[in-house]
Amino acid sequence: MANAVFSPKDFRAYVIAEGSGDELNGNVVSGQNVTAPAITGNLLKLNVDSIGFPTLNVTQVSEPRNGLGRIAKAVDFFHDNKNSITEISVSGTLSNTPAHNLLLENITGSVADPLAIVYNHTGSSGKYGVSSDANVTFTMVLASPDTDDGYNIILRGCMCTNFEISGDMGDGGLYKYSATISTGLVPLLENAQTEVEADGYVATPISMSTLGTKTVQSITPVLQSFSVAIDSPVVYAGFSATGYEAYGRGAETSVTASATVKLDSVTRPLVGLFHAGTIDEVGSLTLTQGTASNYSIAIARSALTNVAYNEGDIMMLDVEMKALAHTGAESVITIDKA
Repeated sequence: MANAVFSPKDFRAYVIAEGSGDELNGNVVSGQNVTAPAITGNLLKLNVDSIGFPTLNVTQVSEPRNGLGRIAKAVDFFHDNKNSITEISVSGTLSNTPAHNLLLENITGSVADPLAIVYNHTGSSGKYGVSSDANVTFTMVLASPDTDDGYNIILRGCMCTNFEISGDMGDGGLYKYSATISTGLVPLLENAQTEVEADGYVATPISMSTLGTKTVQSITPVLQSFSVAIDSPVVYAGFSATGYEAYGRGAETSVTASATVKLDSVTRPLVGLFHAGTIDEVGSLTLTQGTASNYSIAIARSALTNVAYNEGDIMMLDVEMKALAHTGAESVITIDKA
């Protein structure tokens, strides 16, 4: 009918795990099941305030051949939409919900509580259409507000490649998140099903004001803001009728963190520690919520990658670090979720 006027804010974002029970990674049976998955039940809703919609990275060749004039000919035009990577980003208010937990479980490769990236973490890999461990891949759904004038966007075979948790007292200390999601399968762009989300969705905000223990490089500072990012790129290989054939995590999964703290007698040693290249081995970053399962975060060991003076109304220090592995008894990072 072409009567709708959509806003990006009208679209809803959902995820649902693949690879458990009878479902296969990518929901692709022998690479052909392009109508799966059904989105009519059990979708997990993400609390989003911004969606970075996917760019369709097709391959096209339209160069003119020599000796046939200087205009490209229709017979020479080549188009491929199979072997291309589709990526989207989402961000919003972080709350302890199954959807946010799914993304964290996917990027950490952990379903334990607390979630943990172990010292010898390798990440997951596999082939699309082959049954594997639960939540190695998941389906992402961007649901149109109106399927008369718009379609849902369905991305199968997804993996979370970056997840960041942050908080800033300038925004009331509200916990926020951002995530980047990637797939090597062809997106489904003409789906008009009515999506159905799982029951019980409750998005309770989390605030820095409810933090109990807080340490930065094993000291207890006056904390203004923080961010913790897990980055785990995905690479793809091979080919099939529905996209790439295989997927795997990249060469490194990195955990980085930053904090802005008040400059005083407690925090002034941080400048010298950075200059000396000292590795903290106890409490590099500890953010323990009053309700521990509200994403309490712990990084035991790290190297400072930068300490800079922050010349605001109150003199601050901007502290940046990279988490490091040590032994089997010590995780690189833990995140309490339940």
